[in-house]
Amino acid sequence: MSCKDGRATFTCICKPGWQGEKCEFDINECKDPSNLNGGCSQICDNTPGSYHCSCKSGFVMLSNKKDCKDVDECSLKPSICGIAVCKNVPGDYECECPEGYRYNLKSKSCEDIDECSENMCAQLCVNYPGGYSCYCDGKKGFKLAQDQKSCEAVPVCLPLNLDTKSELLYLAEQFAGVVLYLKFRLPEISRFTAEFDFRTYDSEGVVLYAESIDHSAWILIAVRDGKFEVQLKNEQTSKITTGGGIINNGVWHTVSVEELEHSVSLKIAKEAVMNINKLGPLFKPEHGFLETKVYFAGFPRKVESQFIKPINPRLDGCIRGWNLMKQGASGVKEIIQEKQNKHCLVTVEKGSYYPGSGIAKFIIDYNNVSSAEGWYVNVSLNIRPSMGTGVMLALVSHNNTVPFAVSLVDSTSEKSQDILLSVEKTVVYRIQALSLCSDQQSHLEFRVNRRNLEVSTPLKMETISHEDLQKQLAILDKAMQGEVVTYLGGLPDVPFSAAPANAFYNGCMEVNINGVLLDLDEAISKHNDIRAHSCPSVWKKTKSS
Repeated sequence: MSCKDGRATFTCICKPGWQGEKCEFDINECKDPSNLNGGCSQICDNTPGSYHCSCKSGFVMLSNKKDCKDVDECSLKPSICGIAVCKNVPGDYECECPEGYRYNLKSKSCEDIDECSENMCAQLCVNYPGGYSCYCDGKKGFKLAQDQKSCEAVPVCLPLNLDTKSELLYLAEQFAGVVLYLKFRLPEISRFTAEFDFRTYDSEGVVLYAESIDHSAWILIAVRDGKFEVQLKNEQTSKITTGGGIINNGVWHTVSVEELEHSVSLKIAKEAVMNINKLGPLFKPEHGFLETKVYFAGFPRKVESQFIKPINPRLDGCIRGWNLMKQGASGVKEIIQEKQNKHCLVTVEKGSYYPGSGIAKFIIDYNNVSSAEGWYVNVSLNIRPSMGTGVMLALVSHNNTVPFAVSLVDSTSEKSQDILLSVEKTVVYRIQALSLCSDQQSHLEFRVNRRNLEVSTPLKMETISHEDLQKQLAILDKAMQGEVVTYLGGLPDVPFSAAPANAFYNGCMEVNINGVLLDLDEAISKHNDIRAHSCPSVWKKTKSS
């Protein structure tokens, strides 16, 4: 400050940054309206008689002492975020992790977020590195909703006529064992007789088996190659005869078997189709009585070795109007009425029926020694689903993985379904928006080996080829080098996450694998509710319904 003398007065000349009569007031340059913020790009700091500009953290001052420039921490310190990705932002930096991970500042690492601990799923949640998946218990009739989190009941897309009658005895109630056992003690003049109406689409199986109390004499009435077969044995005779026309056509046939003095006669619609000569009575009376035991749809113990020709005992068929040993229903009606599972469907069509409650198990050798590919899976399906979601076929390894599966799922398009082909958890091909829930069967074919996947539907046939598929086929190839078990109608007890779908298939289906039509009567095991050769007809609405 300097002083300028005047007449009877003086004037103070202030240094820059000061003002007032005696330069006693500091000028706040940071608030000068003519020079906004003192010309500083970020922070203006007023000082006595002056001011200076400064920068926020993460910025540096330029040579003009007013403007600030962002510091790129990611370039200056490449390892500042550890394994995470460094992203520069104005005045700072951020360490970013992939979706499903969060950054740990202390360890400078990305840690998986356990979304399952946050109750993200309605039923089952499976966490995996970087994400999670929700699953529903398909075996209890649930499927994943469109939000991919909640569960909803698998709806019926094609109602079936499941009406039964207690007057109709279902011969395939059990996969193993007999359906019904009766014991007779009649006067010694009695002879073996059996009358009944019979209906089946099955080509082989036991209708009934009768034997003496001491097991020395017996008669077997069965179906083989669609025709009736009779095997019998007593003290003097051992014979087998097959005859008559084809009877596995799903039509009711009136059948009678009668022991005559020198033969056994089998009649269909009252016309004799077989007469088997014999010596002596079929069953020998003891102590004035003829005692016999009669078994429906099977035979007791392990008696196969005594048969003249082995036969598969399982028979999917129905009997009505039975009259055994001329004793009428003989209490059979009362036994059947008590048990719903012994009742036969009123109307059926040809095919196998999976009710959505179980599976059938087969051991199939897929190795093709004549092919350089080593193994080959050629699947042909005729399906008429009743529900739009379910596993139709699955190959399961010993470690409970599912190296290959063919599944049905409801499509996002209304009233249509998608077919999924999967290797373990990964869908390798999706056939979208097929109208499969109709009264007509749909035919699908899939052929797969270690190099190729071919798909054939009513709409198109194509060979699938892409880089990801080859990776999945390599996984399948490795599994096929070991033992795999074939399941129809669903999955065994494997983790829910083992395949994209886990619900049981509900509907009719016939399966041909590598040129062989699979007969469910020949399965290693089968749920009792699965019908091997009788499919319920489609429910027809009436005015009253």
